[in-house]
Amino acid sequence: MKKLAIIAVLFTTFTFSAKAQWFDFSENYNDFTIGFNGGVVGYDFNGTLDKNIADAGFGISVSLLGVYVDFIYQQPEHKFGNKITPMVYYDHSALTINAGYKIPVTNWLNITPLLGYSNETYGETDCSTINVEFESNSVYHDYNVTERFNHFNYGLGLSFKPTDWIELGGVCTAHAVYGNISLNLLGLRKD
Repeated sequence: MKKLAIIAVLFTTFTFSAKAQWFDFSENYNDFTIGFNGGVVGYDFNGTLDKNIADAGFGISVSLLGVYVDFIYQQPEHKFGNKITPMVYYDHSALTINAGYKIPVTNWLNITPLLGYSNETYGETDCSTINVEFESNSVYHDYNVTERFNHFNYGLGLSFKPTDWIELGGVCTAHAVYGNISLNLLGLRKD
């Protein structure tokens, strides 16, 4: 126990001697990030899967002056197939939208408490249908939702800045776990 106390005192002394600014909210004045998310969406944090819909999802994030918003989505697996068959697949989708405020622990580390919304859907992808969207040059099949589950979402994000213009992070919420890489547009002007 004495060793642990000595290590804690030495660590605290070292940290304060490094002149780190703890909880300096002025760091958020240089915050305007746009990022890309990737991870797993569509599960319950208590360890059970929502009828096996946890799967890879992708999305975006934006933060401005410390206010953080992100979105991650998992699309139905067979919706964007390019083959016409008489098959009907039982698919699922999931999405999560979160918002929070970045709390700068130091000038390179942020903690972000998050609140948001999550939903999962179950449905049928009818591969005998085909639709064309000319604006995005995409071909897709009809996905008819049969069940929808809506959830209140909550969690925590952690991010660190290896440079002024790049930010790496991770988010763990009740219905998604994902990583994030962001570009700080205001940090670019510092260099």
